[in-house]
Amino acid sequence: MRINEAYEHETILPYPTEENCAMNGCNKISTQCVDVTAPMTLTPTASVGNVTVACQGTPSIACVTDACGASVTVTMTQQICVSVPVRYGVTMTTGEPTIACADNCTGCGCC
Repeated sequence: MRINEAYEHETILPYPTEENCAMNGCNKISTQCVDVTAPMTLTPTASVGNVTVACQGTPSIACVTDACGASVTVTMTQQICVSVPVRYGVTMTTGEPTIACADNCTGCGCC
């Protein structure tokens, strides 16, 4: 018996295709996890503005004579208010982002 005689009466069926695939190709979705790095450098800043000084009230004066009466020490005390404006901040510089294939893929449905 020849091979084609065994199949003469059977219809030759086309190769079964996957659902939702056209005869000229098929669509697939592949998933790959990657590690993306975005480096950032934060640097503190502080700049001092103009310092201002204001006297408060009147000064107090103390005068002390030494034991021999040869000299006196005069001490003057004045309350002052010093204002120092400071502006604090942070500057940020970014580096070039990088990407690499992940060794392990968890949580993204690819493994």
